[in-house]
Amino acid sequence: MRATVSQTSAEGFEAIVLENTHLRALVIPELGGRVWELEDRIRERQWIWHREDVPLQKTLPGAVYDDVWAGGWEELFPNDAPGRFEGRNLPDHGEWWTTRWTLTDSSSGPMANIRLSAKSSVLKATYLKEFRLANDASTLSVTYHIRSEELQPFHFLFKQHLAIKITPDCRLSMPGGRVQAVDPSFGTLLQGDATFKWPFGKAGERVVDLRVISHPSTKAKEFVYVRDLPQPWCGVQDNQKGALIRMNFDSHQFPFVWLFLTYGGWRNLYTAVLEPCSNLPKDLSQAVRLGQSARLEPGQEFTTTVSVTLAGLTETDH
Repeated sequence: MRATVSQTSAEGFEAIVLENTHLRALVIPELGGRVWELEDRIRERQWIWHREDVPLQKTLPGAVYDDVWAGGWEELFPNDAPGRFEGRNLPDHGEWWTTRWTLTDSSSGPMANIRLSAKSSVLKATYLKEFRLANDASTLSVTYHIRSEELQPFHFLFKQHLAIKITPDCRLSMPGGRVQAVDPSFGTLLQGDATFKWPFGKAGERVVDLRVISHPSTKAKEFVYVRDLPQPWCGVQDNQKGALIRMNFDSHQFPFVWLFLTYGGWRNLYTAVLEPCSNLPKDLSQAVRLGQSARLEPGQEFTTTVSVTLAGLTETDH
């Protein structure tokens, strides 16, 4: 089967499907250009989480993200935490997730391709997002272009936000790194803000293995930063399905990974969100002070590619 692009709809919204024998991805341009479905066709595993109590809907800029978050694979730009920064009022979780993107090009063949474009409403900047899927590949790649039309430099955050549909048979997968809780008062798995090596943290005398995904009845939750990854990837494996999802990224543009984990403990939701990020921490002003924020000069373009692979487990993955 060659890689194809086709038009469809998803819950009343126009959508685009890229697919081949291995993988099927459904993209909704109007809703932030988010990926709404990502299916491993070989192992019959749909990886993207959908929130049951919030419908898929068009959301106006300025909305409270947590109240209307429906799931999917989104991106955050130019910020996470809302507030005033460098003379601009920045909306909650940035503007991309509420932006209507326009399909500017698509093609099927040896390489299926769709290109989306948008223009910022909070900055003088233009955006391009290009999805690619080869005819025999199990990897979907996305290339991003952010071009500044500002007259002055600006700092920004750019972050992936891939919500995974999990079960207790799943495990978080990372190559290593140093881990720290984002906010010790938020989580239930760790105690304090001490840094530790992935995956073993501590809660008092108890050792916590962050690879383990708890049953929703545990009402657990945690939010962590991971830095100093030996290789630039993160993922989830499903031991029952014999399947894995792995996100690969550029370690220069994404030196950090955030993991938002709610196992029934936050709003009764059950998902793990993979968040490779340009910045640390989430507060832009603090990230700038620490020299851990992305920045664009006038006329400069930020470009990076992220790829997601859907595959089977090997003996070393268990």
